[in-house]
Amino acid sequence: MEPVVALDKAWTDAERLTAGLDPAQYCARSVCADWDVRALLNHTLGEAQMMTDANRGQAGGNDHGDLVADGADLPTTWRNAGRANVASWRESGMDGERAYFYGTFPAPAAVLINLGEVLVHSWDLAQSTGQEFVVDAELAGLVHGLYSSVPLDGMRSGGMLDPEVPVAADAPMADRMLGLLGRRP
Repeated sequence: MEPVVALDKAWTDAERLTAGLDPAQYCARSVCADWDVRALLNHTLGEAQMMTDANRGQAGGNDHGDLVADGADLPTTWRNAGRANVASWRESGMDGERAYFYGTFPAPAAVLINLGEVLVHSWDLAQSTGQEFVVDAELAGLVHGLYSSVPLDGMRSGGMLDPEVPVAADAPMADRMLGLLGRRP
């Protein structure tokens, strides 16, 4: 699957998770260390904004404030962030590099980083709020392909990723991707 199509699918697949949230859950602990559900949502939406800005040639940092707000319109906020994110990739294409506060990457890798952010944090959101979410195997394969081909020690030592969770080599692709990225499938 083409990476931008995969990114669009990841946003769409997870949209129902935001509709299934009760605002009381925003304060609940997430599966991501030191984050509650609100912080997890803000991180995911903020990363998307940063990547959208980079695709449009704008400098972007990691501080986007509280994008969740009172949560009354969270599904619309999620949908709009996803649409803008996907549109920015379609507009900018796969040429050149994308500069983020944590590094500069060739566009074909950057779109997979973007996909991974949406896909993995959607799984995190589902786990944190007791919702069912099946990670699409094809999308997981794209993310796994990127992260299994680069050294992750720096990300692990910097706290961006937890240690790899051992998963059987014949486990479903989604489980292998989640384990590689420090999740317990």
